[in-house]
Amino acid sequence: MFGGFLTAQSMAGGTGSGLGAYVTELLKDEYPSKCVLSHCIWPYESGEVIVQNYNALLTLAKLQESADGIIISQNDALSSICRKTLGIPRSSFDHMNDVVANSLASIFLPASWRTVCPSERNEHPRKTFRDKGQYEDEDGIKGGIYGAGMPVRLLSDLVSKLCAHPGYRMLSLRFTPQISNKSLNFTTFNWGAQIKQLQQMLMTEALGDFDLDLILPSAKKDTLLGSKVSRFGNTPNVNRCLANMLVLRGSGSLTADVSRFEHESLYPVWSVDHLSVAVNPAKLGKYEMSAGLLCNCQSTVMCTFRALSRAYGMFASRAYLHQYFKFGMEISTFEEAFTTVEDIISRYLAL
Repeated sequence: MFGGFLTAQSMAGGTGSGLGAYVTELLKDEYPSKCVLSHCIWPYESGEVIVQNYNALLTLAKLQESADGIIISQNDALSSICRKTLGIPRSSFDHMNDVVANSLASIFLPASWRTVCPSERNEHPRKTFRDKGQYEDEDGIKGGIYGAGMPVRLLSDLVSKLCAHPGYRMLSLRFTPQISNKSLNFTTFNWGAQIKQLQQMLMTEALGDFDLDLILPSAKKDTLLGSKVSRFGNTPNVNRCLANMLVLRGSGSLTADVSRFEHESLYPVWSVDHLSVAVNPAKLGKYEMSAGLLCNCQSTVMCTFRALSRAYGMFASRAYLHQYFKFGMEISTFEEAFTTVEDIISRYLAL
């Protein structure tokens, strides 16, 4: 059954940001009952084009209205993974695209749901058991991967579990292991180490193991936001999440202990069904065991706030606005976009 659309776009240039947001809006208007998930590449902090902060914020504000979920991949993080983890001193866009592709594949390739606690029996009200552990649901879709539950339905399951609240659509993606080809033959895979590393990456807002400095996100945000923290509310001691989707691939994935991701400090008290786990016993590429984590959390606050601050600085002096005015945009368009992005930041910092 057709589940929806996964779009891919940049947020810096005019074509990726403008046309990408427009196509997403058209898809949602044409197929209102289908899910639209947008994967966006956040520009380098050092700058790719002079108006990238305008473009990123205008795009983000538009996608907040039209997309059901927004996956943000940051160019700076992708470049650091290539350089510091994979040992590629001069990473190209091809190398960075490989990292993105692996991360997306870890989530979007076929998998089946399992319970968070492996000792519990998988239950699903819509399944009818057949012989040899297989079953069919009421739509005739077969499932059951070596004892796992219903197959993951893309994109509807992902959106319903991670983006059920319309005010929280920002998603970040993490993947482990990230290992260079030279180190692969000397690596021992085990679920305990991988899940621990992934949890540390989540709690410290790190997007790769190179960034595991264990500095609490609250300290980072206090340093960055300064006096504006009070404007957006208090920051917690760890990266706070609304919901997480963990996908394990490889031998033993069905029984791996994932209780680390249920730590109460990660979630607000009102969060419901905050952790979903899917598995597939088949390995992903060259990795005997791998784990992908798609998070609806505060990880995108830092880059969004920096872009907002720079855009405000340019907007105050009306810098480069003429490039937008000649295409019919008005001052109010920017003001509405800035307000929308401020609301996004405020909601996430209040988790």
